[in-house]
Amino acid sequence: MTYRSFTLAILMLIGFVAIGFASSTTPQKCADYYKGTITFKNGKSKEAYIFIDNCNPHLFQSGLRIIDEKSFKKYKKGKKIKKKVIEKFKVKQIQSFVLENGREFRQVKYLDLSATTKIGMLPKRFFLEVIADGEITVFRKFYRTKNGFIHRPVMDSWLEGGQQHLDFITNNFELLVQKDKAKNPRNIKNVNLKNYIGDKEAIDEKYLNGDYEFSSQLQRTSSFATNCDTPFMEALLKLVNDYNNSQNGYANTEFSN
Repeated sequence: MTYRSFTLAILMLIGFVAIGFASSTTPQKCADYYKGTITFKNGKSKEAYIFIDNCNPHLFQSGLRIIDEKSFKKYKKGKKIKKKVIEKFKVKQIQSFVLENGREFRQVKYLDLSATTKIGMLPKRFFLEVIADGEITVFRKFYRTKNGFIHRPVMDSWLEGGQQHLDFITNNFELLVQKDKAKNPRNIKNVNLKNYIGDKEAIDEKYLNGDYEFSSQLQRTSSFATNCDTPFMEALLKLVNDYNNSQNGYANTEFSN
């Protein structure tokens, strides 16, 4: 092998290693436009491309920015989108929206009982993700990363940035449960679970017998505030989905918190 051939071989090897390293460390994209269907307050619907920023989820939880298909095609080609083609909507204008990838969000009024200020304790409207639906509905509420009260671990994660932050913010959140549709949902950490599953004998007995992992997850100390994580959510969903798919076994009762 000549010196020139040897040099080319080394350069190609370095290139392959660099490409392999980049592909294994390139972070997932935080923000993008996703195709979805919006249902407005008046019941009318519209297909659009909705801006979802998973690194700063409070942005789409408190309002929507959308573009049409023509603008989306330009965006995908790397062309700059003019501000005038971006439509903005407040939470009160929209009833719900569903992304093509299956994620569903609804307008929800929520009162944060853990808030420490009078303003913070006022009920506010958000777009919250529906992760279980039926007699009991479960919503996922992501954390604010800018402007307003921010939990210290959330701030630390945001300052760290990159893939670490994306992983943190998508795996730490609040979970809200709602059974009486006339009332606002409540944080799962602030409810008497008996009021939610106590009217179905089979589910209630399985829970009391420790057949659901959620019984141990609920006793686990939160890393901060009323935080929930993915294992906690998965355990809750198993319990709630069983409840929603089962028949009543007890007369409806309500227990004091």
